[in-house]
Amino acid sequence: MTKSGIVLAGIMVLDIVHIIDHWPAEETLAFIDRTEMAAGGPPHNAAAGLLKLGADFPVTLLATSGSDVYGATMLASARGYGLDTSHVSVISGAVTSHTHVMSCRDTGRRTFFAQLGCNNLMRVEHLMPPENSNAKLYYLGSPGTARDLDRNDGWQTLLRAAKDRGMKTCMELCPVPASDLRKLVPHCLPLCDVFVVNDYEAASITGVDVAPRVRLSWDAAEEACRKLLVMGVTELACVHHPDGAVAVTRNGEVSKRPSVRVDQSEIAGATGAGDAFYAGMLFGLHEDWPLERCLDLGNAAAATSLHSPTTSAGIRPWAECLAYAKEKGLRST
Repeated sequence: MTKSGIVLAGIMVLDIVHIIDHWPAEETLAFIDRTEMAAGGPPHNAAAGLLKLGADFPVTLLATSGSDVYGATMLASARGYGLDTSHVSVISGAVTSHTHVMSCRDTGRRTFFAQLGCNNLMRVEHLMPPENSNAKLYYLGSPGTARDLDRNDGWQTLLRAAKDRGMKTCMELCPVPASDLRKLVPHCLPLCDVFVVNDYEAASITGVDVAPRVRLSWDAAEEACRKLLVMGVTELACVHHPDGAVAVTRNGEVSKRPSVRVDQSEIAGATGAGDAFYAGMLFGLHEDWPLERCLDLGNAAAATSLHSPTTSAGIRPWAECLAYAKEKGLRST
């Protein structure tokens, strides 16, 4: 039987996104222009992105929620994207994990204040890939954000279970402290078929400065990808950055694709842009597209996600994403 579908498992949060005029010094004032709430967390964002891109294959979300108002808001937001939340476990009495995202209008940079809540109570059984699933890919995120899984080798257990069920495994990270990434992630890499990270995460794990002076170094990004393969990633390592993305495969294929030129006036916020990139990659990998086309869709999905301050609302169907990228043009490598 041909495998089809993607299972996306891990932390789910309510993102409370505040668009602020600037980042203030301590004990000074900044103004919130507006606030938007939406479901977030890498598995949710990538799953919602897949549906926005037009996935016609099964998309299954595994996560946890608290039994509070934040949880009701989060699950309603997820259903608003068309996601089936029946596999999200509601933990009675727990606080729903939520993140206050401070998105600066003047710089486009974001800062996150997270309450882990129910994600600290999340256990392996909440995220175990279904035994009867025919899914092609299992996507998991994110080490450093769920204490029970962090302490008990839960991430490795889940990746191993997915591989035992015949799924290709993918892992996503969050911008937790670099020391946590170095402690938790290397043990997972030999169980990851696909590993996609941003410049900060790549540098934290490999020690390679992928973006010196903020700009992407294409050669350093390739070096980081090759080091991730040496560390155990079995098929594909990829590093993405606002300037573009680099990917290297186990069989030696290298692809370097610049990002889309997006006018500053079009950018409403960058929250979830990395997850949108991963959604584009997952879509292309599921459909067995060439590597270059997977990167192009990742970059295009990330570009359209910038049109909304929330994580997934701005993403367009995949053909429209690629058409938008063609219309705007790409940055130079």
